[in-house]
Amino acid sequence: MIKFLSSSSDVVKLASSSRQRKDDCARRLRYYWDNSHDDAYHLIARRFSRPDQFRIFSVNLVRAIVDKRASTYRLPPRRVFNGFDQSTGDTLYRAMNADAVLKKASRYLEVCKTVALQVGWDEESGTPTLNVHTPNTLDVIYTNPERPGRIIVTYPGDRVEDTTYADWTPTGFRRLDYRGAAKAIPGNPDNGNPYGILPFVPWFDRLPDDQFWLPGGADLYAAQDAVNVGLANLWRAVEHQAHGQAWASGISANEVLQFGPDRVVALPANGQFGFAAPNAPIGSILSAIEFVLREMAATYGVGADLFDLSKVAESGSAKHAGRLDLKEVRQDQIAQARAMEARLFHVVKTVVNAHAPGTIPDDASVGVDFAEQQDQLSETEQLTNAQAKTDLGIWSPVDALMAANPDGFPDRQTAFQELQRRRDESAQLAIPL
Repeated sequence: MIKFLSSSSDVVKLASSSRQRKDDCARRLRYYWDNSHDDAYHLIARRFSRPDQFRIFSVNLVRAIVDKRASTYRLPPRRVFNGFDQSTGDTLYRAMNADAVLKKASRYLEVCKTVALQVGWDEESGTPTLNVHTPNTLDVIYTNPERPGRIIVTYPGDRVEDTTYADWTPTGFRRLDYRGAAKAIPGNPDNGNPYGILPFVPWFDRLPDDQFWLPGGADLYAAQDAVNVGLANLWRAVEHQAHGQAWASGISANEVLQFGPDRVVALPANGQFGFAAPNAPIGSILSAIEFVLREMAATYGVGADLFDLSKVAESGSAKHAGRLDLKEVRQDQIAQARAMEARLFHVVKTVVNAHAPGTIPDDASVGVDFAEQQDQLSETEQLTNAQAKTDLGIWSPVDALMAANPDGFPDRQTAFQELQRRRDESAQLAIPL
């Protein structure tokens, strides 16, 4: 039996009641996508009567820190399907563009702390789809945050009347207009959920306790506000106080001097002329901005020198040492991502089999090998590492070739054939004429 809220309008009320949470998430996403100028303007307007006189620009420390921390899907993982044809599984995940979607989702997860993945179906191509939803478009009813009982997705339109809602339960599905009135669904007059489960996978920044929407990260966005306002004040100080102020004595108050590098200033006896150096706090403002940048980078474990422009070029080994602070963060992220991948495959299996019965066996499962972090090594360092791994038996020449050119040789068979071709070519070139 399909159980929905007591009336369709209750969905709209529920979506409206969470406006503060959604607005906060939308603000975080704006900051991530370089759109924090309006917020900085409003902060300046609280203190100054003419905020339009400030030149507002920003250095996006939010995205710099988020992208540095969200490393789980920086390189595509390797999925091994058990009880299911490997090539078919790879094809399904490529059709969903899973690696690209999950890379984007991992960054949104760092921003919002909770996201939800939705598996759908493309009737035209006959393949599954994968989308990520952020908290600014979601309402969730749950007892166990890892197993929600209802998910409502808001699809905002350019106009209020263009907004629609999707209301999901394990047994039912409705589309609603902006007033909460049900819309007809072609081929589904009974508003049933064809999958028998919610086609969503919650993904959490950390293991949740009893809350679906995890808190955290507010200090990063407050720091972004501070940097934006500081940069606006810095530029205002440059524009108004970077130049000396001309002054003269011994002349009448109404007399206007014409001066410049090609002019001689004529003064009466005992008259004086000069430029007063302003007491511009440019150095203090710069120091304050740099302090905020360094401290936030250190707080989030991405290295206090992330924003240090004076840093000289580092070797790959030095970069590896500087990234040790992120190792524990990455281990926690992988633990959450591994559990998410298992739940995601279960939902993919259910959705695919609902539309194409028997495609994925019921007992099929997936294992995920997340790619190791790769350092930007010099060519000499890369060759030395590859040779050492080969000598230890960790690698074969096939692994070395795949590591050197992963796009050109994505699998072991093509790399092996290319090495054979090169070996034969070298042998022929070595034959004396």
